[in-house]
Amino acid sequence: MRQVACGLLTVAVLLCLACGDDNGGGSSGGGGSTVAPTATGLPGTWKATRAEFVNATNSSQRMEIVSMGTSLTLTFDSSGGYTQKIVDPGQAGQTTTGTWTATKDVLTLQASGMTWNVQFDMTLSGSTLTLNGGHMAFDVNLDGKDEETLAYFTMARQ
Repeated sequence: MRQVACGLLTVAVLLCLACGDDNGGGSSGGGGSTVAPTATGLPGTWKATRAEFVNATNSSQRMEIVSMGTSLTLTFDSSGGYTQKIVDPGQAGQTTTGTWTATKDVLTLQASGMTWNVQFDMTLSGSTLTLNGGHMAFDVNLDGKDEETLAYFTMARQ
């Protein structure tokens, strides 16, 4: 169980260890209720209802941390700052701050003091924010070493 707790605590620094390298790409747009997360669409507090990490080289190794009791929230302000709070069961929690930018379908998070960023394919539809494919380090197989993973988050507006 200690390995699980250590693995979950790694999430607290996931943005600091992120190694996203895609610039993402715009989409041609489409109708529907999906809106571009701009200063008027994304700001606010979002709580993860699903936060899954998948080993980038072995997709059978995966871990979904919300079902294990971990709480993950992202708060975006309209001036481009964000705060990430992660609380694992029985732990004090960790906070990371930084800046965010977004296009129609890509969210980029830059943790304060880090040279790396993490980019997600993104969909914002009503009160649901879906973030897919962010490259980051996480101990998904609980061997005590971080693996390159892809992160998939579903978040609800609070």
